[in-house]
Amino acid sequence: MAREVHDIVAHSVSVMVALSDGAASALDRAPEASRRALAELSRTGREALGDMRSVLGSLGPDDAGGALEHGAPTWPTPPTPPAPPTSPTETDLDTVVERFRAAGLPVTTSGLETPLPAGTALRLAVVRIVTEALTNVLRHAPGTPSAAVALRRTGTTVEVEILDAGGTRAGDDSGTHRGLIGMRERAALLGGHVQAGPGDAGGWRVRVVLPTGGADEGDRA
Repeated sequence: MAREVHDIVAHSVSVMVALSDGAASALDRAPEASRRALAELSRTGREALGDMRSVLGSLGPDDAGGALEHGAPTWPTPPTPPAPPTSPTETDLDTVVERFRAAGLPVTTSGLETPLPAGTALRLAVVRIVTEALTNVLRHAPGTPSAAVALRRTGTTVEVEILDAGGTRAGDDSGTHRGLIGMRERAALLGGHVQAGPGDAGGWRVRVVLPTGGADEGDRA
């Protein structure tokens, strides 16, 4: 649960701050760009609220999500066994990347058209890990001249690499490393692993390897 809440809040708030800053700086010289940033800001906030309601709903009865607006939920007796959190509102990698571009991150991609196993935890893990890695670039490497996301699939694995060129301004050093822990936990649950550390040419590199378990649903998607 802590992993889900962290991913929703850390990503959404970081992107919303970047979008609002960008809209404010471009308001006079590029009003159309400001309007697009504000529209994306609203969309990000609404999706984050929906994701949070889904997570809270997994704690108890259907109306648990109303805790955000109507106080603490009423628990049944005995409690209903908690259901697993649902998928995030956004599960398309292209859309995720576009959101970071709108927030000012110069992201290039390769392999995002690669079919993934459909309807599995692997798809969710890929989306969450890429989102977390790009959020970290946004927070810890502001002003980076480049960031790249590369995805490939072998016969037995899905591999993702997120690499940035390093920031040109001071970043946010107030992190708790919860995001990195969460990425590794997500990968481990699927029998995979995450490597994170300095890139060969500077910046930061995250490499994820997830076994597909022979799943071929994505090939028919």
